[in-house]
Amino acid sequence: MIWTALERLLTHFSQFVVGIIIARALMPSDYGVIGVLAIFMAIAQTFLDSGFSSALIQKKDRTEEDFSTVFYFNVVVSLALYTILFIAAPYISEFYRLPILTQVSRAVSLSIIINGLTIVQTAKLTIDLNFRIQSLAAIFAVVVSGLIGIFLAYNGYGVWSLVVQGLSTSTIKALILWIYSKWRPKWLFSIESFKTMFSFGSKLLLSGLINTIYQNIYTLVIGRCFSASDVGFFNRAKHFAQLPSDTVSQTILKVNFPILSKFQDDNKQLISAYGKLLRVPIFVLCPLLTMIATLSEPMIDVLLGSKWLPCAPMLQVLCIGYVWVPLTRINLNLLNVKGRSDCVLQLEIIKKIIAFSILFVSLPFGIWWMCVGRALYSFIAFTLNCYYTKKILNYGFRTQMRELLPIFINSMIMCLIMALSINFFEESIIRLLAGVLLGAISYISYCLISKDESYYDVISILNEKLRK
Repeated sequence: MIWTALERLLTHFSQFVVGIIIARALMPSDYGVIGVLAIFMAIAQTFLDSGFSSALIQKKDRTEEDFSTVFYFNVVVSLALYTILFIAAPYISEFYRLPILTQVSRAVSLSIIINGLTIVQTAKLTIDLNFRIQSLAAIFAVVVSGLIGIFLAYNGYGVWSLVVQGLSTSTIKALILWIYSKWRPKWLFSIESFKTMFSFGSKLLLSGLINTIYQNIYTLVIGRCFSASDVGFFNRAKHFAQLPSDTVSQTILKVNFPILSKFQDDNKQLISAYGKLLRVPIFVLCPLLTMIATLSEPMIDVLLGSKWLPCAPMLQVLCIGYVWVPLTRINLNLLNVKGRSDCVLQLEIIKKIIAFSILFVSLPFGIWWMCVGRALYSFIAFTLNCYYTKKILNYGFRTQMRELLPIFINSMIMCLIMALSINFFEESIIRLLAGVLLGAISYISYCLISKDESYYDVISILNEKLRK
């Protein structure tokens, strides 16, 4: 957990800092050009994995045939996907009415081939709980590619600085994983192994595909119905809201899945282990997102400049939605641990029918209302996932909310104090600093007054690490 948390914190912090520096040199439309390609790249990546990575981790009696079979499958699929996107590039460009997209999409798509070569290496390291190599590879790749992106952005390369930055990240990470991973593919391919893992992975593929389309449909719709600049504003707001949420959820899930899979036959131990990993991350995430939402305008002004201020109202709403994302993913993770990928698929179909309905109802009212709809869907998705965890593991919505309610109450009090206090200042930098300071003081003070259990859990963990 320490290595994974270190990876997420440092990589996301590096991406955050690099993104701020590059955003000051580029225009929102440059980010919009890359943003409209997100849905195609995400769908390709989902097909590339096809749920086989999770199948390898979840399978108890995995063999060398299993690893090699998945590797060669990924190589073939990655080449096929790149060919499809290469041919489709002019049509994508015409759809968005952006001529530069033909060349940009063909270049960006090269990352699919690169990523296809590392899926088994990553799965093997995850099974062995070797997160050190993965973490170091990710951190080094993000830092080096970030420096490359900054250099290109400030030397007038525009959108191509983002293209090269993305390709550099994938290439550097792949090279490090291949150098330090001891696993190498053998000339083995088993049809039987493929069928066994595909029966589990195919359901995750379909559910992942549905979820991926939804997660990126907003950029497609905004890019088609509005402008590239609007895509840039939306993606920048989503990035700020998504950053802390993904840092928490990815850290938990990456470590949880291989560990909790060991307890898949013991529900009592499984729930006990899960409960220990539920409160502490949300204790950190909820006030952080609340703080970002409350201070969105001065934060955007200070970090990115006034040209990015239109994304502040979107950021406020998206932060509310992203509070529920880690909880949603954790509940799904429990179903995967139990091998119930059928329930995961059923859930995704039901949830995305609701999600797309909300999207197209909110579309005529503008981008801000689309963000409101997305936040509403996040809460609905959490409640639906809880229904299945209640049904299978007797760990439902009421139980989880009972444990998290003190954190939500504390965050709302903090929000009110910050919102009232920053009105006394005019300068954005002063408003930002005062808001952060008063928010942190009020949050910790309430924890002490209410004797919040999560707060003392965090203090206990920190004290234990300091003693060691």
